[in-house]
Amino acid sequence: MKAQPNPKPDPWKFALDALDAEKRAVLVMVVDHSGSVPGVTGTFVVVTDDGQAGTIGGGAAEHKMVDVARSHGGGIDLVEFVHTENGDGTLCNGVQVFTVVPLSRRDGKVIERIITTLQDHETGTMRLGSAGLEFDRGFAQAQTFERHEETWTFTCPIGLLDTLTIIGGGHVALALSRVMATLPFRIVVLDNRTGLQTMDDNPFAHRKETVSYDEIRDHIPEGDQSWVVVMTYGHKHDRQVVEILLGLDIRYLGLLGSASKVKRLFADMQAQGADPEALARVRAPIGMPIRSHTPEEIAISVAAEIIGISNGAMA
Repeated sequence: MKAQPNPKPDPWKFALDALDAEKRAVLVMVVDHSGSVPGVTGTFVVVTDDGQAGTIGGGAAEHKMVDVARSHGGGIDLVEFVHTENGDGTLCNGVQVFTVVPLSRRDGKVIERIITTLQDHETGTMRLGSAGLEFDRGFAQAQTFERHEETWTFTCPIGLLDTLTIIGGGHVALALSRVMATLPFRIVVLDNRTGLQTMDDNPFAHRKETVSYDEIRDHIPEGDQSWVVVMTYGHKHDRQVVEILLGLDIRYLGLLGSASKVKRLFADMQAQGADPEALARVRAPIGMPIRSHTPEEIAISVAAEIIGISNGAMA
């Protein structure tokens, strides 16, 4: 049997284990960036004398900052790294601002709260500054970096802020759950069938539930961080769910299906009185046009579309 690759260590758990073993551990986090850089604001790496976990984008900047962390004499510093196409061996052209934070046993208690919050699929707010590392569980504040003459503060939300609700728990839902589990989304899979094998075989979703599609609206959170994909096992259920969710205030509503199916379905719905403007806001057929056929290919195309919209690369 082919050996499976070891999963990448969770950087917060890596940090806590290092502190428990009385190892020296340093947190390096991007607190601000501009231009084209490999690691954006909020990315971080934890560095010990004999290892590291996480990433700040790789390349020359990460190599330098890992060296800085290992040779750091103490105190909390800000380090600016300017990328140029010819200056550091990369094609990046921008600026990253890093904080270098030596971790202590006091920080271990804070890290424990962060780990518990992530395990519970909850959210909170992390703060960095001259006072060190702080964390408040609950409300997630927006990401900000404020810099004054002698002081600075960085605030960053922690946890799965966005929810992807997949309606229909079949093979594509299983593949999409697998892909989206690598991204910062809370994954919910809903289906109206009991005893569905692909639901039972899905370890990637944070919640799986059998529901009546008549009551599907009760299971969908509203707001700009709610993403919904409809992929039920029949046109009848697709139409039922889409009709119920048309007026919901959510970031994304997508429908799986061929172009001909979508055209026919939407024409029937419009003939029965559905709002054309509301229908036009439904992403259908979902997914990037990569001629996907298998559940895995479809999942990648859908994930790419969601990433593109989330990052502002697509309307």
